[in-house]
Amino acid sequence: MTSAPTVDTEESKAQRIKRARKDFAFFVQYYFPHYCTDPDTGKITPSAQFHVQAANRIKREKNLRGVFKWARGHAKSTTMDVTIPLWLKCQEKREINVMVLVGKSEDSAITLLGDVQAELQFNQRYIRDFGKQVSTGTWQEGHFVTLDDCAFFALGRGQSPRGLRHRSHRPDYIVIDDL
Repeated sequence: MTSAPTVDTEESKAQRIKRARKDFAFFVQYYFPHYCTDPDTGKITPSAQFHVQAANRIKREKNLRGVFKWARGHAKSTTMDVTIPLWLKCQEKREINVMVLVGKSEDSAITLLGDVQAELQFNQRYIRDFGKQVSTGTWQEGHFVTLDDCAFFALGRGQSPRGLRHRSHRPDYIVIDDL
């Protein structure tokens, strides 16, 4: 995962957080360089404009029902399953309370959701700026709740999210990945 820079002032941290909450491309590049850095060259590939447009649309349109069809290798799962939900989660007024990730099978969904869980658990940049995420007692594979009470569920094809909730919150971010 990512490591934190060694020199950081409260002012620079506040400015970075403010920018990250507005600028999805910056958010991805800063907090998730491991997803956008070529391992052979070390060159960072910035988010594509269609990633930024999708993230902004999802953030802006609260009841959006959409299909995002991108070519193979264009970071559909990374963007929709990991970076967008974590961007929505870190907003000043959190934009996500319950995420449901649906995969072709429950095992597939658990694996995909594991990427989100790993980022919340080990991404030191995200943790430093947005706080500790791991909640003792509710941190299991396929269903976990963060310290700030944001819930994540993995479901397989054919499993209904109907009736699914965490406390008073119903799912407000459902992504269906590669069915």
